[in-house]
Amino acid sequence: MAKFVVLLLLSCLPFCAPFAAEVIKRSETGLCHDNNSPWYERTRNFSAHASMQSCLAAGGKAYSGYATNSQATITDGYERDLFPHWLDEDDNCRDTRAETLIRQSEVPVAFADGAGCQVTSGRWHDPYTDSTFTNDDDLDIDHIVPLKWAYEHGADKWPERTRAAFANDALNVIAVSLSANRSKGAKGPAEWMPANQGFRCQYLQRFQVVTQKYQLAFTARESRVMSRQLSSCSRPG
Repeated sequence: MAKFVVLLLLSCLPFCAPFAAEVIKRSETGLCHDNNSPWYERTRNFSAHASMQSCLAAGGKAYSGYATNSQATITDGYERDLFPHWLDEDDNCRDTRAETLIRQSEVPVAFADGAGCQVTSGRWHDPYTDSTFTNDDDLDIDHIVPLKWAYEHGADKWPERTRAAFANDALNVIAVSLSANRSKGAKGPAEWMPANQGFRCQYLQRFQVVTQKYQLAFTARESRVMSRQLSSCSRPG
């Protein structure tokens, strides 16, 4: 009898082990339920996920009353310092911020001193707001694809050198007004768009190019929204 029980347990191992862990249920309505959810047992038709994080990342939403904010769950472990930025990559005393201001200014910039390291003034057009600025203190350097957004969509698995390349990539940085940068925060196109409608299509296209370059993955909902937005850009008028 004992031998039979041992054989039974051994034969069960490949199949029984997954059931020892909690299964997160994503209902047909898209809600993610852990076993603390009052609807967990009643949810019969569902897609199974290994964690709330994977369920939320797949486009699900946390059930009402879920203790932890979904964004906090996905971004667990995120710190801005994980992305080394504003580097002086060519060792000419000008970091990424200075290089961006120089490149984007419509006139030759002025520097804080003769060394030509710190930019103080120029003429910059903020495409997010369609406003013009002449003082660098009125500008932030925005990441088209935000660092935190990238972390949530695959950059958490990158080595530091890739994060540094992403955070300082000229394709992904742009000088914009302080207010526009604060408004955008870590949002992607599904949650935020530039106030300047004339720049929205360029913003979407650049966001797409950066995500493709670094192989960042959209959720199903984000893909649908992005596709719809880009389709409207291709329509005449």
